[in-house]
Amino acid sequence: MAIRLVARTASGDITDGITQSGRQTAVASRTGGGREAGGQRIWSKDFILVMVIATLASTAITTQMGTLPLYVASLGGSTAVSGAIVGILGISALIFRFPTGVLLDRYGRRVLLIVGLAILLVDFSLLNVFRTLLMLFCLRFLQGIGNGIQTTSTSTLAADLIPPGRLQTGLGYFSLAQVVPSAIGPLIGLSVVEHFGYRMLFVVGVVLTAAALALSLLLTDRGVPGRSAASVPEKDERPRDGGSLALLIRPGILLPSAVMFVVFCAAAGVTAFVAQFAVVEGIANAGVYFVVASASTVMVRLFVSPQLIRFRQSVVVLVSLTMVCATFFLVASAQNLGALLLAAVLYGAGQANLQPMMNTLVLEGIEPDQRGRVTAFFSASADVAYGGGALLWGIVAGWCGFRSMYVICGVCALLGFVFYLWLLIGRSHERSNQ
Repeated sequence: MAIRLVARTASGDITDGITQSGRQTAVASRTGGGREAGGQRIWSKDFILVMVIATLASTAITTQMGTLPLYVASLGGSTAVSGAIVGILGISALIFRFPTGVLLDRYGRRVLLIVGLAILLVDFSLLNVFRTLLMLFCLRFLQGIGNGIQTTSTSTLAADLIPPGRLQTGLGYFSLAQVVPSAIGPLIGLSVVEHFGYRMLFVVGVVLTAAALALSLLLTDRGVPGRSAASVPEKDERPRDGGSLALLIRPGILLPSAVMFVVFCAAAGVTAFVAQFAVVEGIANAGVYFVVASASTVMVRLFVSPQLIRFRQSVVVLVSLTMVCATFFLVASAQNLGALLLAAVLYGAGQANLQPMMNTLVLEGIEPDQRGRVTAFFSASADVAYGGGALLWGIVAGWCGFRSMYVICGVCALLGFVFYLWLLIGRSHERSNQ
């Protein structure tokens, strides 16, 4: 049971990835791996601090992933109550993510990060004080707010700190701060509960978030890059980018986000139901799927992605999309654990070369004081896709069964090709008109 709980939850962050591509001078700056970028330093003191902060905070959150349903049951809650308490974190994070992006672009990154971590610290402290289902629900909602602020702030800070010519490479490294906690957090949580109980689980959360908060005080406060304190807009001043909506509907922001939306939506079917699918089909140890996918993601990011600079960006994206889409059709036809693990390798490798590339695309051509909103919008696509996808695929599976559901998931992911080709065609027309 523990393995299944970990499997269902530890996969949400597997969907991160990194790729590099490009040719010669013009593409080198876009891909982050060209020769001109060779002397640009990614591993600054602040970048390392942000990675450690994100790792600590994400680990604190993921320690509850496999254990929270058990805790709810120990308090007398039903499965439905457990689902509501688990799911409210994502809903509250989604609600507050975009307002966080606006505040990041107005008041700076470090102050918002400190606020988010402080909320998490208070929340974990109160979990050992109030031990009722109603208070647990409320504290999980608060935890979602803090986590949404923290993740949006650290992602925006990372984009600020990475040299422009190495954005894609740096984002790939940074995303490991989310992949590693998703793999180790649930295991730590289950081990702590098994040996020390739930009170110690929340103490671990307090310690991790307190350490993250202390480290955040060591960050250099740069405010919003490209904007002086005197240039902060008044309340009634129209943003110079024409407004947030006009910013976010730009094809260069909307289409890469749409690519990841359909991929994440399809991936929700695996995240939520592969363990149940394995039980129905008599496949044992299906939880290993997520361990293999995590390992595949990390290995590709560290050792394969840096070698991809010699290929065109479009080639890397299309190959990565093909690998991701193949995952769902392979799961749909899986008869044994070996087939599931092959699908895990493909998914981990494909996502490792896809998500940071799309993240890089949305950050290209925008001003530094627009990164908070754009990062929030890009991240929200995952929140909506995973939340809505899990609901959608549950209905589809009840209607036509798991195998047919995974085929439909694959078709959903194939829409990523449509959005990416749409982006390529639009950029080709722009170049021809110049």
